[in-house]
Amino acid sequence: MRQRFEKISRRLRPVVHVARPLAAKHFRLPLPGTADDVGTVPDAASRPRRTIRLSWSHAAFLLLVALPTLVSALYFGLIATDRFVSESTFVVRSAKAPLSGGLGGLLQIVGITRSQDDSYSVQEYLLSRDAVTALSQRLPLREMFNRPGADFVARYPNLIRGPSEEELFQYYKSRVTVVHGATTGLTTLSVEAFRPEDSVEINRTLLGLGEAVVNRMNERIRADAIRFAETEVKRGEERLVETQIAITEFRNRELMFDPSQNSLFIAELIGRLSSELAAVTAQLREIEASSPNSPQISGLQRRIGALEGQITLERRRVSNASDGLAEKVAGYERLNLQREFAVKALASAMSSLEVARNEARRQQLYLERVVEPHVADFAERPHRLRGVLLTFAGSLLLFFVGWLLFAGVREHAIKMK
Repeated sequence: MRQRFEKISRRLRPVVHVARPLAAKHFRLPLPGTADDVGTVPDAASRPRRTIRLSWSHAAFLLLVALPTLVSALYFGLIATDRFVSESTFVVRSAKAPLSGGLGGLLQIVGITRSQDDSYSVQEYLLSRDAVTALSQRLPLREMFNRPGADFVARYPNLIRGPSEEELFQYYKSRVTVVHGATTGLTTLSVEAFRPEDSVEINRTLLGLGEAVVNRMNERIRADAIRFAETEVKRGEERLVETQIAITEFRNRELMFDPSQNSLFIAELIGRLSSELAAVTAQLREIEASSPNSPQISGLQRRIGALEGQITLERRRVSNASDGLAEKVAGYERLNLQREFAVKALASAMSSLEVARNEARRQQLYLERVVEPHVADFAERPHRLRGVLLTFAGSLLLFFVGWLLFAGVREHAIKMK
């Protein structure tokens, strides 16, 4: 053992020789063997006082790094109150929205199909002022956030947030978290409170409010679908009535029930007159050939002229550009075609109305609870070690940034001189 101590002393001897002059210079002590060391030992009155001087960098480090870290360690270690977290998971599913792949496909097999846009709607509502108002009406929310024993930083109201409704809403958003998974369609609701039963109660109440929102959206979907279908039916009925009135006015104005039937009658008449004209003309030619001086010739000629005039008159009735039968038939056919379209449109609208009523009888959107809220038996918040480390890292980063800025300014000032 003695040899080991001697060996260690020999190794430290060069370090002592180097450190002794530095210590004497810094603390103004006489070196052994010098003129100041010769004679008697100076008394306490004549001995120089030892002074500790801190540079600006040391002071800044203590102020910006050491002090915040110490305060953070004291708060998280001795003052911070435990907070309990209650989590639940739900999915907003639709009767028609498809899912594919992964957990979404599994949920679709068991009848849970997500509706992503509606999930975002529920998420926005749970983090809205309306949710805070509805929650305050159902639960003593302010008392839950200000339980006895809660520390002055984490409770509500605290040093940062006062008792106003807006500040309560901001505090609520710091204690309630809603995360939607775009891949799975699942939404996770997390609630922090100072008591585990409070966090569970708030979580369950928020799920109930979310279900109420989904039910209101269902009512809106039903009302919109039925109202739109009823509007189409009413519009189809009005078009059909207008078309029928137009047909009735046409019949009263033209004094005919069906112009197409009249056109057939006139065509048949023209055909009979033409046949009779052809027969009379043939008879006339026969008589002129057999007996040119027969008294029947003049009568047959008059009959032929009458037949030709009648045929010309009937043809003018059909082909007149202003009030001809052809124009009337075209107008009537156009009105009749409009009536047929109106009947088909009305039938389609009535079918759509029936489908909308059938769809309204069943729920379109559901808020399906995948994981129910649970009572936590361990306080997950606050993350004490993480908080201290983050405080130290942030303070250290701030110190280095300030030191770089100060060094740059000082170097620039030296260059300017």
